[in-house]
Amino acid sequence: MSLGASWNDGVLETERLLWRPPVEADRAAFVALFLDPEFTVYANPEDTSSADERFDRMLEFAAAVPFAKGPIIERSSGAIVGYTGVWREELFGVDRLEWGWRLTPSARGRGYATEAGLALLAEADRQVDGEMVCIIDHTNVASRRVAVKLGFEHWCDHRWDGDPNVYELLTRPIGRGGAPLLNPLPSHRIG
Repeated sequence: MSLGASWNDGVLETERLLWRPPVEADRAAFVALFLDPEFTVYANPEDTSSADERFDRMLEFAAAVPFAKGPIIERSSGAIVGYTGVWREELFGVDRLEWGWRLTPSARGRGYATEAGLALLAEADRQVDGEMVCIIDHTNVASRRVAVKLGFEHWCDHRWDGDPNVYELLTRPIGRGGAPLLNPLPSHRIG
């Protein structure tokens, strides 16, 4: 896939999509998405309070990491159809940066996660050197395909205490590669 991506006033533009850091005006859209069980099918359910707090953490993290999770906006409609970017996850005692994405059901299967992900990962490649991790539920075959298209490769399988699901951990070098990329914020600030 040809990237054809460009930056314009802090907005990453691809052929069909826009990506930018989240802003306060996105709160209602994201809280609604976080409450939608079809959007969060592979995540823990949210209530209004936790969805609102999740968006607060999204804003805080985006202020610290230029390729943090931000909205994917469909250019043709102007609608937020999901998000992509980096978050954090503690793995084996290390608070790492973790790449992810999530799309609305109507936006799935159209190549949006790959298109936005490749463009934003190219920006991460320009900014830092290290290793990024990606976590995929073993039952989520479509996301596994996206992860491979984004350049992630199998590292190991993992199961969190109390969670019956098995997850595949995949890694990808960022920039020139190197040590795992770490969460720049104290863990207690982003929960």
